Amino acid sequence: MKTKKKPRNIFERAEHRRLKRLKVSFEYESDKIAYVLAGHYTPDFTIKTPTGKIYVELKGYFRPADKSKLRAVKRCNPKYDIRIVFYREVRSYVKWCEKYGFKYAIEKIPKEWLEGL
Repeated sequence: MKTKKKPRNIFERAEHRRLKRLKVSFEYESDKIAYVLAGHYTPDFTIKTPTGKIYVELKGYFRPADKSKLRAVKRCNPKYDIRIVFYREVRSYVKWCEKYGFKYAIEKIPKEWLEGL
């Protein structure tokens, strides 16, 4: 059963009442419309290795906007090898990388990465 949402602020509540008073056929927040934001991602480092390029992003604080952007970049460019190096180990950052398939390291770019591993 679909629950009816209530308008969230004074402006929306007033307009909701007005539409009802005018006997307009309407629904409040009933539809979801997909959209895509276009942008460009500039990795911190592009490293040429014996096995190909890797893109490395260095992060101190891993903001929600950074997470969304990296997921979108990976989704649009699945063949790119994008990796993240965190300034320090934060369990939630590590879990995020594991969940979304990003290779990660702590404090510095590992030598293995530079060798193409």
